[in-house]
Amino acid sequence: MKDPLYYYSKPSPLTYLPEEKEITNLLRDIPETVPGVVEAVQNTLLHIFWAERYGERLTEKRTSEVNIRSAADMLRRAAEIRKTSLSDPRRNSEKVIGNCRDFSVLSVALMRRKGIPSRARCGFGAYFSTPDMKLRYIDHWVVEYWKPENKKWVMVDSQLDKFQRTALSINFDPLDVPHDMFLTGGHAWKVCRKGEADPETFGIMDMSGMDFILGDMVRDLAALNKTPLLPWDCWGLMLEEEIRDYELLDNVSDATLPGTMEYELISELNQHPRLKVPHTIVSWMGGTDPFEVKLSEVTERIPHG
Repeated sequence: MKDPLYYYSKPSPLTYLPEEKEITNLLRDIPETVPGVVEAVQNTLLHIFWAERYGERLTEKRTSEVNIRSAADMLRRAAEIRKTSLSDPRRNSEKVIGNCRDFSVLSVALMRRKGIPSRARCGFGAYFSTPDMKLRYIDHWVVEYWKPENKKWVMVDSQLDKFQRTALSINFDPLDVPHDMFLTGGHAWKVCRKGEADPETFGIMDMSGMDFILGDMVRDLAALNKTPLLPWDCWGLMLEEEIRDYELLDNVSDATLPGTMEYELISELNQHPRLKVPHTIVSWMGGTDPFEVKLSEVTERIPHG
């Protein structure tokens, strides 16, 4: 990774937005700023777990939209629903159904289109749990973008609109998420390995523990290498029956802390055969039995030259 900021300002097959009329029409008049991108993303997507709280009842067909992998396909679906620019306010019924990963991936796609270095991050939010929940840190995705005036990566939660901020009593700026409010997978792994946190408090629904943290950490490494896959896509280490090779995993943790600039280690670990995303992965999409997915068939081909 010779020039990290250049690398993170260019699209990958999951974030590339082709110059198709239906897509370019949607992107007209979107501001060239991070807040402007976040507003456009919130105007495009409706979180599947929040839909009813917004007053939307979802059909099975609509809920299946959460399985869309690429940002381009999210926008194609948005254009099917309504063809006008994403700068024009949409009703909740006109938004594409997604989850936190989708908010992050679409944000990265739009930021990179505007030349803003950015990357999706996978980990755990500390602002979703309630006192009656065993889980304190909930499986979540955010974005980091490079802020040149501060020469650092700044964390953004593009899912948190005004409605959610009020419902969750958010007391921080979603455009600058504190690192104790969102723990990357590697950060969660490190604090649990040190005995500073209970791994059973990290997860979602009935899933928790070090196995779950490992999965988020490996997904985060993939995202740092510009392959932010679905939360139920698995490969390599994630498919092994038990955790082993802690030295390797501790290295992954070191590379995937918040705001990481361990660019060479990120690239090096991405070549490890048990960490690198293969051409074909295993997915538990829709809670079904696992099946194989060839990524070249569900992502965009980036033209060269």
